[in-house]
Amino acid sequence: MKTLVIGGGPVGLATALALKHSHASEDIAILEAASRDKQINTDRNIALSLASWRFLSRVGVETDALIAKHGAEIRAVEVTQQNAFGWLQLDAKEIGERMLGAAVPYPHLKSALDDAVVAKKIDVMWDAQATRIDLEGARARVTLAGGEAQVADCVVMADGSKATAESLMPAFRSIERDSGQIAVIAKVQATKPAPNIAYERFTEGGAFALIPRAAGSGAYEWTLVWARRRAEAEHLLALDDASFVSEINHAFGGTMGTLSVVSERSHYPLAWRFVEPRAHGCVAAVGNAAQALHPVAAQGLNLGLRDAHDLAQALSTANGNTALSLQTFARNRAVDRVTTFGFSGALAYGFDRGGWLLDVPRGLGLTALQLLSPLKKELLKRMVL
Repeated sequence: MKTLVIGGGPVGLATALALKHSHASEDIAILEAASRDKQINTDRNIALSLASWRFLSRVGVETDALIAKHGAEIRAVEVTQQNAFGWLQLDAKEIGERMLGAAVPYPHLKSALDDAVVAKKIDVMWDAQATRIDLEGARARVTLAGGEAQVADCVVMADGSKATAESLMPAFRSIERDSGQIAVIAKVQATKPAPNIAYERFTEGGAFALIPRAAGSGAYEWTLVWARRRAEAEHLLALDDASFVSEINHAFGGTMGTLSVVSERSHYPLAWRFVEPRAHGCVAAVGNAAQALHPVAAQGLNLGLRDAHDLAQALSTANGNTALSLQTFARNRAVDRVTTFGFSGALAYGFDRGGWLLDVPRGLGLTALQLLSPLKKELLKRMVL
């Protein structure tokens, strides 16, 4: 079976590796719109769950070396709320694991996936911008920007940036909602660092997250992701450095002493998006081509990698009927997607309102979860295994 994967980002590359690993398809080509020598100009910190790292390892990515050299293990997560009681710590030891996950800068993750694709002898077509997909019986034709076309038994859309599923194939419909929030991003250091711990703090303006980074400069660093309503985010971005540092220390408190900012600030708008149907004929959408999540729970790429895993499993038992297998894949992914959207939504909007009428029940919920060990262990397992 010949498979075309549109998009050479992490989910597209992982999908191709999973298809190869499961023997679902031996003839695989990745269509990447960018040129081979294009430089990656983002230092975005990517946090993946333990389950995602294990999946990537199974399909051929050298994850141990990647994390050891360029990453930071996340061994615990602390959850609090500003100016109110309630504390929850999720520790990998509670489920008998070394870590809950790990974070690595995007360029190093992408490079490790590229190396695995080369090692598995999977073809990558560079400067291959897909512009249209048409069904031809049981197969599909992908037309490229240069006018040439590729025909395959299965087409997987895995790129949500260059061309949307809807623009490639009208049978797909994208539903998008503006969250009304902007994520303010910066790298920070602390005077009393607590290595390998991630923090989620719910402030009156939005979720405030600190994600560990590799200590490349000799000092421990975290990526700050602060989701704020648009006007508040624009105000934060306009502040001078000293005022911005004062704001983040006021929001986070003194858990790690005093925070300092060691990078330029960046930002991006936050939106929710999902595509239906997930599959049409022999064409399916995965990762950012299928959905976009609020980053508060750091589940977007994890969800996309589960897409890749389940797609490969479905196609490995296709028995010549790709369309039927893709319909099965779409049904099987529905619950996970809805649950993850719901979980992210509850965190994004359930913890960004102040007032004691909301602070008290939230605090009670966090405290109860901390005290109820069996329930906390079940939450941990669902999040990371």
